[in-house]
Amino acid sequence: MSGRPARPGTPHTPEPLDRMESPDATLAKNLVVARAVTGVTQHALAAAADVSRATIAQIETGYSDPRLSTIVELAHALGVPPTVLLVREQDVRAMADRLRASAAAPFAVPEADVERMRRLLATGLLKDRVRAGRLGALAARRAGYDAPAALACAAICSALLPGEGTVVGTLLGSKTE
Repeated sequence: MSGRPARPGTPHTPEPLDRMESPDATLAKNLVVARAVTGVTQHALAAAADVSRATIAQIETGYSDPRLSTIVELAHALGVPPTVLLVREQDVRAMADRLRASAAAPFAVPEADVERMRRLLATGLLKDRVRAGRLGALAARRAGYDAPAALACAAICSALLPGEGTVVGTLLGSKTE
């Protein structure tokens, strides 16, 4: 092994800290997508997770550093694994790589849907991120998955990595049922 550092982008090279999205930004985006796809209002989520609606609003805007127990309660109230609320694009990409290597993908998202998700995400707007997530949930539903957790996880992962992320999220969410 040489003394040279690994090139950026090679396997096992951690993402430079200055390019990583903050955990609160990740949580905020994923929570908004999960809540929108499941049709849960801030008030209903707050009641189910035993937190204030203001806490939900603060988390969704990235102005909060919630306790781990709060994240767990929010996830349980939404019916998703807590880790999915904190998953980043590079995490979904790594899971998609593993799934591809095992040739175990249970369905494929139509390329037209993947392209539409990409176009929506390219705008950078939160409302378009939610729309991309909804497209992912719809793709999962068309593939025969109807459990709320599978659809919510498909939405979150679709908003991170359209297509392959949709499949990863669907499988993650279907494991919780």
